[in-house]
Amino acid sequence: MEENSEVINGSQVLWCFGVPTNLLVEDPTNSIILIVFNTLTSVTALLGNFMVLITLWRTPSLHSPSNTLLCGLALSDLCIGFLSGPINAGFNIMRLRNSVHLKSCALMHTIILFTTYLTPITLCTLTAMSIDRYLALHLHLRYEQVVTERKTTGLLILVWFFSGLYPLISSLDEKPVTSSLIASTIAICLLAVSFTWVKIYQVVRRHQAQIQDQMNAQAQQFNMAKFKKSAVNALFILLLHLVCFLPLLVAKIALAVRVNLLNVRILNFTYILVFLNSSLNPLVYCWRQRDLRAAVKETVKKLCCCRKR
Repeated sequence: MEENSEVINGSQVLWCFGVPTNLLVEDPTNSIILIVFNTLTSVTALLGNFMVLITLWRTPSLHSPSNTLLCGLALSDLCIGFLSGPINAGFNIMRLRNSVHLKSCALMHTIILFTTYLTPITLCTLTAMSIDRYLALHLHLRYEQVVTERKTTGLLILVWFFSGLYPLISSLDEKPVTSSLIASTIAICLLAVSFTWVKIYQVVRRHQAQIQDQMNAQAQQFNMAKFKKSAVNALFILLLHLVCFLPLLVAKIALAVRVNLLNVRILNFTYILVFLNSSLNPLVYCWRQRDLRAAVKETVKKLCCCRKR
């Protein structure tokens, strides 16, 4: 376990992997609430994202580059439910036993490593989803030739592989480097997403203005309506992730540069949003995509029938 100390304002402050241990102290009642919440969200995230993944895998009609990216998000949420949630619950159990300065330090470090690994994956996948919608609009009939499931899968593999650099650098205690990498990733992803959606809006407006022939207009309106629906779905998922992840990203940057302006409740709130997001996402996917919702229902029926047999 890596612990060090320094004197701030005349008092000694212990640090646990870049986190001041005074931030790890929590009221017992709040710790119990967090344990219950982490347990519930872990179970729902596991079940929900597992159903989405197995449904997309077993339903050929749902195989597409867009849904491949959706699988990437679901897999990331599955990891949060399977790893980060239970570890965070164990961390809160340690705090109940008043062992903040010992065993819980290692658990805190594990939580930081997992979130440092999974957060760039989520950001990059969301950015890829936005670019995918722009390419679908920009390339028209060439989209299926240029953007394929194999290429999308390869992109996801690269994202998951290179995201391992973040926790690796963080584990080496290179806080300035980690801080710079996280800030750069956030900036690049936000700029790419903003640029992409501005271009989508401009192209949609231009296409609608160019429609003159009535028969051609009806065909284009149908295609445009279908695209708009898929774009709105992607945008809704993007905004939900941003709302839930941005507080954690800001907190991680603040801790990376050792800005001692955070308290334990703020940190807990940021993790609560991330865990809640992993549980809500499967519901949002099914709510926004009718074909996925129907396929998930069919998968549940088949699994229930298999259990009865």
